[in-house]
Amino acid sequence: MDKPKTPEPVPELRWTVHPLLEEPPAKTGLLILVILGLSILIAIEFGVPAYGFLSAALLTASMSRYFLPTRYALLERHILIAHLGARRTIPWSRIRRHTVVPDGVFLSPFARPHRLDPFRGCFLRLRDNREEIIGYVQTRLADAAP
Repeated sequence: MDKPKTPEPVPELRWTVHPLLEEPPAKTGLLILVILGLSILIAIEFGVPAYGFLSAALLTASMSRYFLPTRYALLERHILIAHLGARRTIPWSRIRRHTVVPDGVFLSPFARPHRLDPFRGCFLRLRDNREEIIGYVQTRLADAAP
């Protein structure tokens, strides 16, 4: 009797997330209104228009993952995250834990929740590839387990 074949893991998965184009226009409009409103308020309160421009630039830069695309790649040996020309490479061997949330997967180098998670971990934002990515991550982490 033939044994059922287990599917081979996919050698790599790549996708791009661009929330500005994927989220409802009302959400984007509200975000832009908040940024402009706060910047105008700062310019008026301090009486220096340059402060308004500076706050608009800083708020927009802080929301760069919303306004500009982020590229993700799950490769055989590591995870690659590229945004604004910066590339972050994380070897699978460093990942000890994953947490699935509604819009993505958080990967952490710590086996249990840790206060440094936001600084050492990484978040993979998902699109229509949710089940495929979660399955890939679980397979990689199961393969790496002792």
